[in-house]
Amino acid sequence: MAKRPDYPHKITFKVKHLDEYHDIVLDWDEDKYRYKKQQIFDQLESITGVPNRYTCNVCVPRPDEVNLDGIFTWRYINLKAYPPGSQPELTNYSRDDYREDDISWRIFRDGERYHLAYFAYYDYEVSKRISFSYSLVNERYVTEGVCTRDFCQYRSNESHFKKLKDLVSNDELNAKITPLVQPLMETFSNLRYAEASKILREFNVEHYLCVICSEQRREVIQQNGHERHDDLYLRTRG
Repeated sequence: MAKRPDYPHKITFKVKHLDEYHDIVLDWDEDKYRYKKQQIFDQLESITGVPNRYTCNVCVPRPDEVNLDGIFTWRYINLKAYPPGSQPELTNYSRDDYREDDISWRIFRDGERYHLAYFAYYDYEVSKRISFSYSLVNERYVTEGVCTRDFCQYRSNESHFKKLKDLVSNDELNAKITPLVQPLMETFSNLRYAEASKILREFNVEHYLCVICSEQRREVIQQNGHERHDDLYLRTRG
């Protein structure tokens, strides 16, 4: 397959983490990467200080409402988050045809700015432990000092980030949680999330995984007429 001239060979965009902007470069001619999107995870590791294996995915909400109408969120999976031996097989693209299947050149545009949002959750499909999920939120969807549908100001501060970073990187704690939660999640029972939630509350970590933004809470009340209340941690422990 011949190379198409309309594909860019390199894109540089900026990501704001906490109070500082950083460059992320997507280079489609970089031979080091068979899975080109892995470049995003490797550079986010340097930006955040969170080891690659503790981040399962990166989402891009509403990437392009004009040219990619109907795509509400685009997600990339981090291959380095899989436990050893469980990594999926990749299509064997040649240098000349991999761009045909990769729409990242339409998701990201040179010079655009994004804000890094994040949350921690138990991932039973990729890492099989508590891990990070990142969102790259285009700056046009972020209002300074105000929570929006795509970006929570409260969750994007150094104190909250450090708590989540300590949680996902706590190998000893995760080694206790995984044998209890993973079998439940693999049953695909209707009750699996409720049962897993009980276990996470026992370890007093559920309240870190279920941080509800005031903007999201407002939307829930508008939609349902009421707000759901859950006891997210055991007050007799810790």
